[in-house]
Amino acid sequence: MPDPALQTTALRYAAGDLPPAEAAAFEGRLAADQAAREALGEAVRLSAAALGQAPPSPHRSYRALIRERLTGCCPGWLARRAYRGHPLVWAGLGAAAVAACAVVGLSLAEPVPTATPVAAPVPVVAVAPAPREVEEAGGDEPSVAEVWAALSTPEHVEKTHDDEMRWRQKFRDAAAFPARPADGREP
Repeated sequence: MPDPALQTTALRYAAGDLPPAEAAAFEGRLAADQAAREALGEAVRLSAAALGQAPPSPHRSYRALIRERLTGCCPGWLARRAYRGHPLVWAGLGAAAVAACAVVGLSLAEPVPTATPVAAPVPVVAVAPAPREVEEAGGDEPSVAEVWAALSTPEHVEKTHDDEMRWRQKFRDAAAFPARPADGREP
């Protein structure tokens, strides 16, 4: 039960009715006595209610300062964010969405046969016949078929493929490392 004399003094202090000496003594008591502080808070609320006003509250910046001070000891991953939720919650929701899409996609896909065929047919590779010698009677120029047959040998195809790969590698190197001037200066 609060002390009625303390409540009366707090109410008079809030209204500004205390003489300066008594006001200074009450302020000294406020510094040391929690009951005096609570009585003054209650007196301020009662006087505001008696005047038909809303009870006073701290300014928003003061509340933000107190909140920052209290959350300053918390690790950064627990701090309040500008968006809803926690990053780990969003990551978990994303993983669940990916898993759900994978399950739906796999259920809609055609089933893969489990049994393998007994013997798969071996593909037949056609090899061009060896080129024929140019007949003396036909002239010095070989026919188109003879030229094509000469170019269709496996060795020629392999050499052409190697040449193509070397050309592509040179092109990639030229694009990655542009040419430098002959005098050695940087471009």
